[in-house]
Amino acid sequence: MKTSIFEKENPMFVRAFVVLGTFLAVVSLAGEACIGGVSNTDISEGDRCNPSDSHNDCASGLVCTGQGGSPTIPFCPENYCCSVDGNGNINSTVPNCQPGCNGGAASICHANSDPGACALAGGASLEVAMAMDSDGGASPSSDAAPGDSALTEGGD
Repeated sequence: MKTSIFEKENPMFVRAFVVLGTFLAVVSLAGEACIGGVSNTDISEGDRCNPSDSHNDCASGLVCTGQGGSPTIPFCPENYCCSVDGNGNINSTVPNCQPGCNGGAASICHANSDPGACALAGGASLEVAMAMDSDGGASPSSDAAPGDSALTEGGD
């Protein structure tokens, strides 16, 4: 019976180290490919962040929307790093930091037919959409802090 060269010439511990080394290399490269890298800090404006973390993931001068006392973005099911003014209102011009967060209102409308989200996704103003919405434009995301729906349109 013929045996393979790999089995014959390479002892078991060498093969185990090759497999382990390959696995560790893949895991370490995959972690660095995530936004913010392994440490998950210094995330750029408009990129997603995790409001459940005990620290602010965002770069200096930015806040993670929905985290603690930070404002949430109306009709947005996700959380992003956004700049705020001295009063704590979002003043970013990045599309992900705007009401409806670059398609988030359409996602909410499609998921649960929320009248305010559907109106905003259809082109209505923020004021009209908020008036039509029973929950004040709060995102359905469970990771947003309750009662944090303060955002001024235009970001003054």
